[in-house]
Formats: sequence, C-alpha cells, structure tokens
Amino acid sequence: MRWFPERGSQLTASAWVESLVIVLVVLGLGFFLRPQDPFFLQADFPWLWFAPLLVALRYGMAPAMTSVALLAAAWLLARWAGHVAGDFPLLPMAGGVLLTLVSAQFSTVWNQRLRRAKQVASHAEERFEQLSRAYFMVRQSHDRLEQNLISKPVTLRQAMMDLRQLLSQTDGGLQRDTATELLGILSTYCSLESAAIHEVVNGKVAAEPLAFCGRGGLFVEDDQLLKAAVESGNMAYQAVNRLRREERSHYLVAAPVRSSSGNLYGMLTVTEMPFMELHRETLQVLAVLIAYVADHAEAVGAAKPILAVYPDCSGPFAAELLKMVRLHRELDVPSTLVRVSIPMMPQLENICTVLKDQQRGLDHTWQRHTPAGVQFITLMPFSGMGAAEGYRTRINEILVRQFRFSLQDEPASFHSVIIADAEPLAQLEDLLEEVKV
Repeated sequence: MRWFPERGSQLTASAWVESLVIVLVVLGLGFFLRPQDPFFLQADFPWLWFAPLLVALRYGMAPAMTSVALLAAAWLLARWAGHVAGDFPLLPMAGGVLLTLVSAQFSTVWNQRLRRAKQVASHAEERFEQLSRAYFMVRQSHDRLEQNLISKPVTLRQAMMDLRQLLSQTDGGLQRDTATELLGILSTYCSLESAAIHEVVNGKVAAEPLAFCGRGGLFVEDDQLLKAAVESGNMAYQAVNRLRREERSHYLVAAPVRSSSGNLYGMLTVTEMPFMELHRETLQVLAVLIAYVADHAEAVGAAKPILAVYPDCSGPFAAELLKMVRLHRELDVPSTLVRVSIPMMPQLENICTVLKDQQRGLDHTWQRHTPAGVQFITLMPFSGMGAAEGYRTRINEILVRQFRFSLQDEPASFHSVIIADAEPLAQLEDLLEEVKV
C-alpha cells in the first residue's frame, strides 16, 4: 500500500544541500555585486532575504530557519574578516526572521493540505477500481449463470466465496493452495487448457510455478510478453500488432496478479486456450478475477493482527481500518466507526440485507454474529459525526417504515465513534464491547 510520509521524512540530503547552495549563491552574488554592502543593509530593498524566503516556500520550517542562521553566521564571519563594520543588524534580521517564519508556516499548511487531498483522491481512485472490478465480476457471474445453469450449477460467486474463505485461512500473499484454487477457477470460467501461476519476489518472477494446469508450459525468463507484463504491471497478450516479426513469445497471455494499490504478488502465464475464447471479454474476466484475489490477499496480510482476534472479520474491512487510523495519525483525516446492534428476531436476516443496501461506495461493512443477535459494523472513511448521524436517521426511518422496528427499541442500539490515534485493534474492541445491562 502507498503511504505519504511525514513532512520531516521528505527532507532528503539533496534538499538540505540545495538549501545551502541557494543561501551561498545569494551571498556570493551580494559580495560580487555590492562588495561595500554585501548584505544589502543600505539598499532600497533587502534582496538578500529572497534566499531564506525561497527555501521556506520550497522546504518548510527547518531548512528556512537554518538558512537564516547561515545568514547571521555569514554576517558575523564577514565582520570578523573586515568586510562589514558596525553593530549586528538586529532589526533587519528580526524582520527577515518574521518574514521567513510566515512563509515557512504558509508552506507547511498548504503542503499538508495538498498531501491530504492527494491521499484522499488516491484512496477514492483505489476504492473505485475495486468496486468496478467487483461489479464486473458480479455481472459476469450472472451472465454465466443464465447461460450454464444446467451444465455448470456452481456459480462464479460461489467459487470466489470459496477462494475468499481459503485466503482468510492464510497469512496473506499468494501461496500454493491459493494459487491451485485460483487456477482451477480460471480454467473453468476462462477455458484455460495449459497455464501456470508463478510467485513474484522483489519484482522477479520465480521459475518454479506455484500451480499449473495441463502442460503448464516452460518458463522463459526473457520472454517478450512476460517482460512486458512485469514492466507495465498490466496484462499482455498475443496480438497481430503487439509483437514485431522478429519477436516470438512462448505465451498467449501474461497477466500480473496485482492489487489495486500496485503490489505485485504473482504472474499468470497461459500457453494454451481455445482460439475462440481468446477475446476481450475472456481477458476482462481473467484480469478481474486475479485482481480480486490480489486485493483480498493484500488485505488479509495487512490485517493479520485484527484477524487473529476476530477471525470472522472481513479482511478488506480490517485492512481499511488500519489505513484510516494511519491517515488520521499522519494527515488528521477523519473517519467514523458505526455499530448497529440488532437482537434476535424473525426478520433479522431481512434487516441485515437492508443495512447492507445502505452502504455507500467508500464504506466497508462487517456483519458479526453474537449470541444476542447481530452487530453490523460500518467503517465510513473521510466522514465525521455528521455523516454518522445522517446514516442513523436514514436507516432508522427505513427500519420503521419496512419492519415497524426502531433503533430506540431495546435491546437494539446504535453507537458511533470517531477514529482516533490509538491502536486499531483497541478501538475495534471498545466499539464491539457488549453493553452490560
């Protein structure tokens, strides 16, 4: 997953060197152009202060104040060498310090706002890509169900649920059992005859496959199609206009097992499949299925501390909670956790379905079964208490209208908290704590 570091960690050695060079260049110009007044103390405008001003706007508070200290040290050194005379210019120096402080504060505030906006946009784009893949997979599942209801009674949705259950039992990543199950699904729904899944470690494709079907095919490390898939991070396939005449590929398709955040876990290589199946729709299904597996494997790996305590928790939910806590710590981005407790009742299943339908596009939900009923937990990214109250009002009106049931009816309850800087597991435990009567 991609994260934006704290402002201080962005200041590399080159940034400090550049700040030093800017100050030295401006000082050198001063001594070259006005040797009698190199610090522009008698000039109509204090041009020398453009150096710390530029450093402040570009790099923030610490380099800016360092540049001011360098100017003060340069004046003292010049006085010792006899280039300037008189008392230390306290008032011009104080004015320059205040100007630099204001510029540095402006730079810090706006850089933080830009980083926050960029992170929010990146998260929304990543979530949109996941939702697009999920929608496409559901649509394809229903199409295949209509076409093959008799010959293939097991739906794509059921197959992916089985695969998701297998992923939840692993430590994340792409393992041999997971790869075997995935390849079986791909062979059934994408008509793969000979294919293999290889693990990718540090950007390098392992020669030995984790799983293969049919003849699998020989692994060729310098294959043009395979290299194109690794370098671009996108699926590469045989096409008339894709390879030059002198180039040849041993594969029909090379598809990276890549998550929405860009992490590469494996590589699917296809050597044989029916010619009539090698078309746009099949390749889309193939890409969506392996991306779904990569996203879930990444979520399980990131959320291991939470899943160890709550095995029934959704991997994407736990991973998203970790991400939102980190965003709050680094950029003060608000997010909200909501718990709706519904007691055992005849209409419990229908009520849970209604609550799922009220989920927004960015929200993540977890339906937790307890001896007393169901706890429906919703993570609302980039939302404050106002959004939580609006959610409460909306679902309460729907429950009253459809089921004659209100969240105010005992022992039902609604509880919401703003995500804080504490450990994600501790915050989740506090939210899920049973209410003692």
